[in-house]
Amino acid sequence: MSFITKVILVTGGNKGIGYAIVRNLALSYANLSSSQPLTILLTARNPILGQNSTDQLHEELKPKNVLTNYGGNVNLKFLRLDITDEQSIKDVKKVIEKDYGGLDVLINNAAIAFKGDAFDVNVVSTTFATNFYGTLNLINHFYPLIRPNGRIVNVSSSVGRLYIVSKALGQEFSKEDLDMDGLIELMKRFEDAVEKDTYKQEGWPRQAYAVSKLGLMIMTKILARRADKEGNNIKVFSCCPGWVKTDMAGERAPLTPDQGAKIPVLLALDENIVIQNPNGSFLKEKKNSKL
Repeated sequence: MSFITKVILVTGGNKGIGYAIVRNLALSYANLSSSQPLTILLTARNPILGQNSTDQLHEELKPKNVLTNYGGNVNLKFLRLDITDEQSIKDVKKVIEKDYGGLDVLINNAAIAFKGDAFDVNVVSTTFATNFYGTLNLINHFYPLIRPNGRIVNVSSSVGRLYIVSKALGQEFSKEDLDMDGLIELMKRFEDAVEKDTYKQEGWPRQAYAVSKLGLMIMTKILARRADKEGNNIKVFSCCPGWVKTDMAGERAPLTPDQGAKIPVLLALDENIVIQNPNGSFLKEKKNSKL
């Protein structure tokens, strides 16, 4: 079977930044005037909300002449995907293998955050289950599907930087030879420290979300080193969309979801931004681009 379509999968695509990423991928790809069709797989864990969002996007994009049924070259499809559910991940992987033969871009946007100052071992384990372990498990399953010259874009946050932990921990996270097992061990040390209430003494912050995003940023660097060694030209980036007005960030945030979607969309589609930044980079603002 011949697979001619470019394929981009977006997790957590039914609302907020994820929804805006899907919409702007479609609009931006149409502006590139590419002869290759694009399939965007909008995924979400709730099948009703995910399908409703996909239907809504079809209605929004119909007058723009970007969808394949309306004069364009972009196909939009919903797939149910819960990144904390092993079977759900395997089911989607089978669909991709059968229908598309692989992925060109994986955008890991799905994430959770507890509101207020809630902080205990349950908050940490629940946050990590999606933001770190779920994302890592998804990548482990989907990485073999990424075609040469493909990309992985991890939507992270500026709160997940090395300065949130002690200097000693920062040095451990920064080791050039740190592998995924070593990173998992560091993340489990935080979980254990919270359970024992020794996290302050050990140099950790009182921030489950921030540590989960620090783990995601370092995960990105480890995956980039792997890709560079394998020589398949797969590029892996993490990025901060900014403080965006969403259900998670609240109404006080100054940016719209469309503004927050800019960097993930650039990293998915633009060649200049990939050439200008080393593999494994963390990006906060857009740079030179024709998009």
